[in-house]
Amino acid sequence: MFKQHTTTKKFTLYHLALVYHIIAIALIGTDFFFLHHLAYVQAHCYVGIAIDIVVFAVMLGIAIYGIKTVKRTEVSIIETAERYKSLYDNHPDSIISFSLDGEVLSANHGLESLLGLGRETAVLTSFIPMINPPDLLKALHHFQVASAGMPQNFEAAFVHQMGFPIQSNVTFVPTMVDGHIVGVYAILKDLTEVKEQKKEIDKLYKQNQLILNSVSEGIYGIDMSGRTIFWNQAAEAITGWKVDEMLGRQIHNLIRPTKSDGTYYSNEESPILNTILDHEVSVMKEDRFWRKDGTTFPVEYMSSPMLEGRGQVLGTVITFKDITELKKTQELLIKSDKLSAVGQLAAGVAHEIRNPLTALKGFLQLLKTNNEKEQYYIEIMQKELQRIEFIVNEFLFVSKPQATHFVTRTVDSIVMSTIELLQPQALLGNIEIAAEITPGLPMVSCDEHQIKQVFINILKNALEAMDQGGTLRIEAEPDAYGHNITIRFIDQGCGIAPERLPKLGEPFYSTKEKGTGLGLMVCYRIIEAHGGLMQIRSKLEEGTTVEITLPSTTTNIHKGVSE
Repeated sequence: MFKQHTTTKKFTLYHLALVYHIIAIALIGTDFFFLHHLAYVQAHCYVGIAIDIVVFAVMLGIAIYGIKTVKRTEVSIIETAERYKSLYDNHPDSIISFSLDGEVLSANHGLESLLGLGRETAVLTSFIPMINPPDLLKALHHFQVASAGMPQNFEAAFVHQMGFPIQSNVTFVPTMVDGHIVGVYAILKDLTEVKEQKKEIDKLYKQNQLILNSVSEGIYGIDMSGRTIFWNQAAEAITGWKVDEMLGRQIHNLIRPTKSDGTYYSNEESPILNTILDHEVSVMKEDRFWRKDGTTFPVEYMSSPMLEGRGQVLGTVITFKDITELKKTQELLIKSDKLSAVGQLAAGVAHEIRNPLTALKGFLQLLKTNNEKEQYYIEIMQKELQRIEFIVNEFLFVSKPQATHFVTRTVDSIVMSTIELLQPQALLGNIEIAAEITPGLPMVSCDEHQIKQVFINILKNALEAMDQGGTLRIEAEPDAYGHNITIRFIDQGCGIAPERLPKLGEPFYSTKEKGTGLGLMVCYRIIEAHGGLMQIRSKLEEGTTVEITLPSTTTNIHKGVSE
């Protein structure tokens, strides 16, 4: 702006002088060569004198105006020069004016303090001795580019009078005079203090990150608007969200804590966000967070407000941990206590019941009669006693599992024999059993009778659930490596409510009206004894899938066990 303004003044001053001379010549020429030759002027000499006086007055007035204009322009130029000189001399950064050859033309006082030169700045005559040798080629390259008219900004070290380098931010700006590049201005900013501050900040940041990442619990922080400002490695591992994905994002929309009834907290109800408003530590013993893949997991977390020195809240720090394993351990302890109690009860009850049961069965055999009505009652009692005996045997299995005798068998033969056994019951219920068994299944090492007992139990439950008929599918297939075999029983029955699924397999818990809950528990224990896994998935009014995974003999061979 200033350079443009000065150029305009010079341009106007030049034209003013030119116009003045043209007007003066035109007036004098008109006066002497035209007006004085007019007959009237020649006849009246006073008229000629008056014309000469007017011409002289006009020329004098133009001259005075030009002198005033020149003085105003001169004052403006001096003022502009003083402004530039004040900026140049008093600027806190070091400013050096170079010629195109790199010769030092002038420098301000900032260079003295930067390089510790005192008043010896005038001794510096070249650009090269100032630069730290490792940065010399880089500086020369940028100097040449700036000399061509393109401003440059880079970092380089300058040599202090004591010999040590001073890291500086350098800006090269071409010096323009009348539209021509006549040199280069260098503006140097000392980065020593900035570098030290950056080192200290980096050190504190690394220490902070080391502390955050060494903690096994997930830790993240949010600002006043609920956006994430830090996220540690444990939080990454637990949730699957990376740091880059979380920073700056609204955490409430991703983690989404839920109430005890499963509904979402609104922003106003969120215990985490309320920590910002209440300025108090909040502890939640159990809640649910969402992972990146959409699955949920139980958490225990504590949210604490971040306060600055004056007590102003800057945000909230949330520390959370996945309590899935803790809950499983608690459930296992509860289940173990139940099983222990059931085992003790089963052992005592079974032995106490078997003795009178044997006597009752024996005496019923003696009560045979030809009376059909009496015989009918006797048969009913025998069936009920058989049921009691069956329950007692299950009690005995719970209290002391039977010894298993492992032999190598094929799963398809056990499945098919089970289907043959229960096919009549299926036909009576208008149920079709469809078996889809992959040919050439690997062998399994198992107790055939126990595995068959599991299959019968599952099939009977499926048939009883399909009171409207339908198709019961049985699938058997190996995994990709042939190490495990998966058997699925898929029915089209009434299904099981979601809240009941976790309790299946517990003693005395049954979905059937007259069930004891011991059958499924025995199935679980048999499969576990075989090194397998049993899982149940179900949806109401859609059906239930029971999936059993058993290790094949290939797995055992790999483990070094010969059958």
